[in-house]
Amino acid sequence: MAIGDFHLHSTASDGVKSPAWVMETAATNGVQFLALTDHDTTESYAEAKAAAGRLGLRLIAGIELSTDYGEADVHLLGFGIDPQSARLQEYLTWLRNSRIGRAERIVRILAELGAPIEARRVFEIAGEASVGRPHIARALMERGHVASVQEAFDRFLGSGGPADVPREKMLPEQAIDEVHRAGGVVFVAHAIFIGDGYPAVVGKFAEAGLDGIETYYKHYSPEQVAALRALGEQLGLAFSGGSDYHGLGNPDDREIGNIPFEDQRVEEFLQFLDSKGINTARVSR
Repeated sequence: MAIGDFHLHSTASDGVKSPAWVMETAATNGVQFLALTDHDTTESYAEAKAAAGRLGLRLIAGIELSTDYGEADVHLLGFGIDPQSARLQEYLTWLRNSRIGRAERIVRILAELGAPIEARRVFEIAGEASVGRPHIARALMERGHVASVQEAFDRFLGSGGPADVPREKMLPEQAIDEVHRAGGVVFVAHAIFIGDGYPAVVGKFAEAGLDGIETYYKHYSPEQVAALRALGEQLGLAFSGGSDYHGLGNPDDREIGNIPFEDQRVEEFLQFLDSKGINTARVSR
């Protein structure tokens, strides 16, 4: 198990466990340094910070944002942001509101496809979280239309699927600028998911001010890690790692900390954050 995990989700977005539970389980698994990176929201930070303080963990304020680059859907991780940034919060509110409209459109399409669910139930499942496709997938499971979240994505909700509805996103340059203005640094998440052309895409993002690349990702092979390190070194990028934990039970899921992120590489990442003025000291108890 790694001592650092910087890509985690909670019930504040599309994870199934509370921010406190994520912190507690991370500590049990031996993780000492971490970031909660919920989609389009920092609502989990206060609860996570309190739990991290109680457990003596080093918690970095984080977020995950989606951007469009041509046909590619590119996710960006922000680390060390100011969760109280008024400018950032204004934009995140707009993004979350757009997610509501998207969810309602997907529900209407699913009804036309013979898999009816209630939008009300989707929002109940999401609770206070930023509603997303995993919440819709869980509603589909409840109604017996699918047997798993993965099947919901494979049949209906995945990219290019019959109920795939594009969501409002920002351009990469805008996302990078917003995170920098909020005091953070920006890493591209799971770059290999972009497709075979990911090196060129990451290169363009680097030109726009990208700070790093997620290199030590849950199931990456040694060959994939080596390729990402070579790309990052070529572009002058730093390296992060994360399990992308959601708790959804998908086949490729990994437990918190179960990633190929060696202690030395974790320390290098923390040193990079320190060099950018991002405090990585332990949260006060």
